[in-house]
Amino acid sequence: MTYLVDANVLSEPTKLKPNSGVVRWLTLQETNVAIDSVILGELYIGVLTLPRSRKRTELEGWFKVLAGTVDCIPWDADIGRRWALLVSDLKRKGETIPLLDGMIAATALQHNLTLVTRNTHDFEKTGVKLLNPFD
Repeated sequence: MTYLVDANVLSEPTKLKPNSGVVRWLTLQETNVAIDSVILGELYIGVLTLPRSRKRTELEGWFKVLAGTVDCIPWDADIGRRWALLVSDLKRKGETIPLLDGMIAATALQHNLTLVTRNTHDFEKTGVKLLNPFD
């Protein structure tokens, strides 16, 4: 496992006109990717907040397959400590990070994974290795 993939990358293939480069990257890296429980939750919130419709039903099916096949890294005590260290280091520098972004960054840092996200700017200050497949 090399990459921790963010929700904005994983959900790209579900769009009406997905970015072909992102879809290709996901296909090529399928065996090298993981998510964490935070990202899994973010994806499911996105599905559950949609109004009942054919699109939501399709996404519920997509999510069920995804959740059953992708490697999911559980949030554990080691990641919790890494998150606390990250947040406290940022606070000493006068910076903050949104709660979930910090938790995702801590997972990537703890497992020495490259975070694959469209929102690289949100994670630059964490020191995590980043890849934006939209570029």
